[in-house]
Amino acid sequence: MGAKLSKHRVRASHHTPRRRASGGLAAAPPGQLRLVVVSVDGMRSDFYRRPDELGLKAPVLRELSRVGASADAVISTCPSTTYPAHATLVTGVSPRFHGVYSHLASRDPTAGPRPWHWFASALRVPALWDAASAAGLRTAAIGWPVSAGAALDYNVPEIWDPAAADPFGDFTAAAKNSTAGLFDELREVLQPASADVTHDHVRVGAALHLWERHRPHLLLVHLVDYDTAAHESGPMSPQALAALEQSDAEIARIRACVFDDRDTSLVVLSDHGFVLVEKEVAPQVALADVGLFGRSGDGNLKLKHLGAIHAGGSFAMYWLEPPANGERMALWKAVERLKETKAVAHVLGHTDLWRLGADPDAALILDAAPGFLFSDRSEGQVVRPTPRPQGTHGHLPSRAGLEASFIAVGPGIKAGKNLGRFPITRVGPTLASLLGLSPRTLASSEKAVDFE
Repeated sequence: MGAKLSKHRVRASHHTPRRRASGGLAAAPPGQLRLVVVSVDGMRSDFYRRPDELGLKAPVLRELSRVGASADAVISTCPSTTYPAHATLVTGVSPRFHGVYSHLASRDPTAGPRPWHWFASALRVPALWDAASAAGLRTAAIGWPVSAGAALDYNVPEIWDPAAADPFGDFTAAAKNSTAGLFDELREVLQPASADVTHDHVRVGAALHLWERHRPHLLLVHLVDYDTAAHESGPMSPQALAALEQSDAEIARIRACVFDDRDTSLVVLSDHGFVLVEKEVAPQVALADVGLFGRSGDGNLKLKHLGAIHAGGSFAMYWLEPPANGERMALWKAVERLKETKAVAHVLGHTDLWRLGADPDAALILDAAPGFLFSDRSEGQVVRPTPRPQGTHGHLPSRAGLEASFIAVGPGIKAGKNLGRFPITRVGPTLASLLGLSPRTLASSEKAVDFE
């Protein structure tokens, strides 16, 4: 990975802009505005644009898009996955600049359960919470990706022990990396007695506790149940739609709690959309067959000079050290074999990755063809059917179905305004503006969305 850039210094302004009723900006004392951001992981924009056509009951999303402003589509990051996209949401820059190129923090596919990019120290530029703190604002987050160790006043980050017997039911890592004393304060909410309570219900309960007790100016909440169901059963399956309807109910809880004064804005957004897949592809099998990975006595992969990260709709490969004679040719031989299966839509090289704002250190990234997803499987056939229709993301963000969402409601936001299509890099400056900060407090060169 390339050398890290130092974080930009964020300067607090003597005056924080305040939105007029017309949507313009005027000076106001810092801390007068408050912002709640709810990320519904994987939520496609057509869920609020055409819910009836999709058989979806989402009255709150429908109502928020009517009384606020909403986008037809937000174009996600490359790859269109949760961690790079959430890092972009709060920094306003693409992965090439913020440094979180994928969900996995390790490029070694032969290792045990690999760590994810849980820690905010991976970010090379300031995040929204840094800008807010510099302006003297209180900040809070529940389950936000890439936030462990962040300079948030109240934080329960999304982090788990991948080697635990029940990684998502074991809260040890989350407790250890939360704000001192906060996990104990929230323990009854975060560890309910009933096993039937959903992850999202728990996260919203914790977020509302922070909102009411600690009065943050910025509150970030990440909901995950739709993403889980869409991966397991497909994005339009009854299970996934039921999960999205429950997300709608959780948003209703938040809306009822936060609209307690005229200076609060609520933003509901997402990181990416979803597409249906029915075939699973194992590039590591093809790579091992041409000698780019070795095999141990028990048949497991052995690392040589090539690293890899699978991301559903994409598969990245890295030279961990200069390739030996013939290894570059072997890599292209494996890629040609994968292309022959019709599983590869695009092969992205350095020029493509630079243009897309993706990982500049990757040797190649493969973009999956419609109906296919890449896995980290290392044995068996290169291509095989999935056990059932499933969902994935991670492809080029231009792929139909991967459109992310954005709805904003609050003072100065024109009711019913259609924001059209815009890149995800505009979200960070927009959130800064809604919080009363200059968009230039972030490293982004993008303009905030116009709500007038």
